[in-house]
Amino acid sequence: MASNKTSYKYLALLGLSMVLTNCSVEKNTGSSRFYQSMTARYNIYFNGNESFKAGLVKISRGYQDDYAELLRVFEYSDPSTASLCSSDMERAIQKASKLISLKSITAKPKFKDSHELSEKDKKFVERKEYNEWVDDSYLLIGKARFYKHEYKSATSIFNYCITDANDSLIKTEAIIWLARIYNETGNYSESYRLISGLDIITESSKSLKSMYYTTIADLFIKQKRYSEAIDPLRKAIVIVSGKRARYRLTYLLAQLYEKTGDGPGAMSLYRNVINMNPPYEVEFNARINIAGVFDVNSGNPKEIRRELEKMLNDSKNKEYQDQIYYALGNISMKEGKESEALGYFRKSAIAKSQNQNQKGRSYLALGSYYFKKPDYMKAGTYYDSAIFFLDQKYPDYLAIKIKSQNLNALVSQLKIIQREDSLQKVARMTEPERNALIASIIAKKVKDLSEGKTSANSDRYNLGQYYENERRYQGNIDQEGKWYFYNQTALTFGRTEFHKRWGDRKLEDNWRRSNKTRVNNVQASNNPNEPAQRVSDTLAAETDYKKPQFYLKNLPLKDSLITISNDKIAVAMLNAGKVYAERIPDPVKANETFESLINRFPSSELIPETLYNMYNINKEGNNAKSETYRQRLLQKYPDNEFARILSDPAYYEKKMTELKQAEKTYEDAYNAYTGEKFDDAISISNDALIKYPQNQLAPKFLLIRAYSVGKTTDERTFKQELNNLIKLWPETAESKKAAEVIGYLNQKMPELKVEEDKKVAAEIYTADTTANHVFVLIITDPSFNLNQASFDVISYNIDNFTNKNYKTVGTLVDNKFIQIIVSGFHDFAQAFDYYNAFKTEKSVRNPTGAKMMTFLINDNNLKVLKNDKDPGRYQLFFKDKYLK
Repeated sequence: MASNKTSYKYLALLGLSMVLTNCSVEKNTGSSRFYQSMTARYNIYFNGNESFKAGLVKISRGYQDDYAELLRVFEYSDPSTASLCSSDMERAIQKASKLISLKSITAKPKFKDSHELSEKDKKFVERKEYNEWVDDSYLLIGKARFYKHEYKSATSIFNYCITDANDSLIKTEAIIWLARIYNETGNYSESYRLISGLDIITESSKSLKSMYYTTIADLFIKQKRYSEAIDPLRKAIVIVSGKRARYRLTYLLAQLYEKTGDGPGAMSLYRNVINMNPPYEVEFNARINIAGVFDVNSGNPKEIRRELEKMLNDSKNKEYQDQIYYALGNISMKEGKESEALGYFRKSAIAKSQNQNQKGRSYLALGSYYFKKPDYMKAGTYYDSAIFFLDQKYPDYLAIKIKSQNLNALVSQLKIIQREDSLQKVARMTEPERNALIASIIAKKVKDLSEGKTSANSDRYNLGQYYENERRYQGNIDQEGKWYFYNQTALTFGRTEFHKRWGDRKLEDNWRRSNKTRVNNVQASNNPNEPAQRVSDTLAAETDYKKPQFYLKNLPLKDSLITISNDKIAVAMLNAGKVYAERIPDPVKANETFESLINRFPSSELIPETLYNMYNINKEGNNAKSETYRQRLLQKYPDNEFARILSDPAYYEKKMTELKQAEKTYEDAYNAYTGEKFDDAISISNDALIKYPQNQLAPKFLLIRAYSVGKTTDERTFKQELNNLIKLWPETAESKKAAEVIGYLNQKMPELKVEEDKKVAAEIYTADTTANHVFVLIITDPSFNLNQASFDVISYNIDNFTNKNYKTVGTLVDNKFIQIIVSGFHDFAQAFDYYNAFKTEKSVRNPTGAKMMTFLINDNNLKVLKNDKDPGRYQLFFKDKYLK
């Protein structure tokens, strides 16, 4: 029996080996095709397709629709879905590739009599592939690549399927997938060409028809051709499989009806969605949208309000209250109850919710309302907040952001005008009136503080501005830069802006310090006999909003300060007018602002540019008015450059030619520098600075020259070149870069920093031992315990100078360093004795090892230090002038 079993076993193995040999992919027989197809389908392809389906499930479960916005036809359109399914799709690709590698049959079949083949047999022989599951595997690879958003690779695969697949249905499906790629990549014309060339007959499967109609709908929706998307989407809903797909597409169809103005149709479809028993979030949003499309003129708004208020009181809608308030706001706005609507929008914005986009929409609704009024100050604040909360994928986000930047550019100028006008108004009051006003402001602030109220700057509608400030700053710099450089007229007269901002200053080393004028004024008017105690008290009071000095310090109480304030207003008016004209745009407001500038400051140097702008604004709408401004400019300011542009058409062309020549010269200088021909770069830059001293490229030539000097000389000369650039062209990108390099040089070679600081200190500080002096302790770590340090100094004074009435005041200066002032000395000798006796290591506890410095400083110099904010620089001066 055992021998018989062994015989059967060998016979079975022999038979199996014969079958496998005859079924090899190297042979193309009926049995080999059947065997390879069967093992391909039920083994490798099955596993690969299961992985593909698992990836689709992960997308469905992981993707979150925003039902407040127009739904996507396909969830895969969101780039984030690629990461959800990536591993499953990669596994599907590996399995399909394995099938193609192991199961492909390309050998030609053999017929007994090849001369008598039928047409069907001839077509069969001409095939490139004889395993039908190879085509399916290529299609599977293409789909998996598509869901991974690897569109280039997917395009190649689908094109292969279209040209080489044996199955016509696979060819058709590949065409639809290729059209979907073009939809995703924005090639809509090619997508339409492909999809319109298909003939989806009635015998086609429901799934293929569904693919076809949803792809057409997606094509039209992506182009915002909403009315054309309705018919294919309606057809797709009838045949689409799956409850989720059906309620999603029905919801989207309702949104399309809403977009095209068919409110009743949209309401009917939203009710259909509710009747499909979808998840609560979908049902909730459908009910909210029913309120949104409700026509207050043809229906009863009270009914809708009651339903919304009922939803508001439902505990399960707690996290959706922001959306309900928003819907109530829209109803109120439709009824013309604007104040009520604004209140609801504000409630929506501040409601506790994780839905950041809804906060953004609420702020956007407020911003849009005030923009249309127009109240650009409020609009700017709300748009700012909207940008902070809205996701960058929000529809039209870029347009909203640009609008916000434009409003910020305007509001920044309007605030300057508002602030300076307010300061001048208070300055014109009598002293009793002014003191009474300030007292009332202080009283209100103290009362608000005691009642736990915060300042207007922390209003919830301004949250976006608070958090966005740093992020927006660079964006606005970029935006302003583009606006300026695209304005060719401004480009040619860039130097004019320098004079507007800085005036005709002497080229002295410390001219660029904005505090110099103020320091000189202080020194000229200061009473040398003023007690030191009063100086320190004044400095402290100017930072305390509960002290009158806090409000008095910026008032233009002198004619010279009124002039400066007026100059600020005039420049802000010019800039605001430009923003109104070019970026809002609001030509009426632009004209009003420019007219106001001319009327308020008729002798301003900005009048020619203002007239030129008014000429341009009115050129199209009011030619006669435009010509009036043109004549005024030519008659009153014939030699001004703006007049030359109008009187001599060739003048502008000459300026543009000069600009292009300067750009070419800069390119030559740059190429010389990068080619390490530093002497040539210096020579080209020197020539350019002589030829184009006021051109906008001048700071770039200076920077190239400085870099080239740095390569050919020592660090000291290099630093001098960089300082020269900062002196001539402050507030430019090049001067900021130069400052960064100087900072690096100061760290690398601190002796250079010491040299410069000594030189600057000698210019801004004055040694005078006859004046009153105070003792100053500086702690360079702003996080140091200020109270502890102040207490230690007070304790030191009590222990060592019991009979002296010294006063100690500690402050944190600009969050950079701690400054503790001891005052009350009779003369310099007494102050100097105190300085010599005070030892920081013994007098002040220093657990963190913070750097400390001490010095004596007179009243005038203390005011200068307040503006200079560099105690290390003064200490060099003190050591050099006092200790030696």
